[in-house]
Amino acid sequence: MYGDKIYLKSTLDFMKMPLRGWHLQGRDLPLTGVIGVTNNSDSKELVPPSGEPWMSHGFISKVAAQVSLPYRKPKNNIRQIVRRNGTLEVRYTANGEHGLPYGKYPRLFEMWACTMIKTGNECFNPETNTLSLGTTFREFLRLIGVNVGGKSLRTIKPQLESLFSCAYTISNNTKTRSEGMAWTVAKKWRIDWLRDEPQETGLFENWVRLSPEYVDMLRDNPVPVDFKVISALKKPMAIDIYWWLTKRVYGLHKPTTITWPQLYQQFGSDAKELWKFKQSFKDALSDVLAVYPAKVTVGPQRVTIFPSATSVPTVSQTRHAEKRERLEQLHDTRSAASKSADPEDTGHWQPFDRVYQVFTTSEKFDVTAAREHRDGLVPPSRCVYCLFDERNLASHGETAEARDVPLFN
Repeated sequence: MYGDKIYLKSTLDFMKMPLRGWHLQGRDLPLTGVIGVTNNSDSKELVPPSGEPWMSHGFISKVAAQVSLPYRKPKNNIRQIVRRNGTLEVRYTANGEHGLPYGKYPRLFEMWACTMIKTGNECFNPETNTLSLGTTFREFLRLIGVNVGGKSLRTIKPQLESLFSCAYTISNNTKTRSEGMAWTVAKKWRIDWLRDEPQETGLFENWVRLSPEYVDMLRDNPVPVDFKVISALKKPMAIDIYWWLTKRVYGLHKPTTITWPQLYQQFGSDAKELWKFKQSFKDALSDVLAVYPAKVTVGPQRVTIFPSATSVPTVSQTRHAEKRERLEQLHDTRSAASKSADPEDTGHWQPFDRVYQVFTTSEKFDVTAAREHRDGLVPPSRCVYCLFDERNLASHGETAEARDVPLFN
């Protein structure tokens, strides 16, 4: 989803932000005040760092981040619902005896399936589009704090059957053109969770064969999400809002507003009256902002989203923060106090190329020699900076180490 590489690492510090003044009339009031930096990279690749546990972060389809399944069992045996977001229209149609999928478990399954497919986990067979539902899915549920005892499995089973049999019709409609496609989530499945004997990892006795179209939807630029945030959210609407927010703020450079009727069409609600939907949305949004501090204001007519950091930091965001911190440290070493303490300039930390530094004097500093020192192009025994002060030995050849280039010894 993101037009930037993604670091799949736990860098989000959860912050509890006080909520203020929804009840005041005629004003858009901030729910939280943490603003992050979005980025401008054109790269499309998502890159998890080597050695990072895959279960720290995951993915959700960009469709799920734009429109929502029902939150509760639809009344009057409704077999079809429609959700809209701009020109996107998604029609969900029930085909099984359990009706439309609803609630938390179909959402969690889709997030897990999207993560398994995107990361190439062995429980997904790309040749047959078969996904194991053995111990891996239950381990995932435990990870995000869902009880997986017998009672919960009896609840999860019919919800997954409803999802697997559900038909999606996705269209992109404008005044002059309509494009769309339709499919059923799964071709075939087997769920046998309720037996007493334990299942061994790798047997894959419980499985689902997904339709190629559904797999393509999950693969198509999914949205990176943080499992820690998901585990803190109990309401299905809160999960949807979190997915929507972290997708919406990516690449956002100026505030954007969404009216309440637009949000109602996108998220839907069990409430028939708009004012009831607004209250449900605000309650769920407060849960989200307690663990993902995007900047949002809520008004009588609209919701406004401001440029904020994505939930899973992008490479550009992470590097920008690291560079800014490093430059601030360099700036501190060149303070006026340091200069006054050493008026004869017997040595100071001299920055160069924005983020590097050597300990030297103004008279001895030469940027070419500094770069040779940084890149390890001369051995320490001939490096003017290593010979000048032993503190420079620690940074000798630092970029060569990053490139895995042999250093002089």
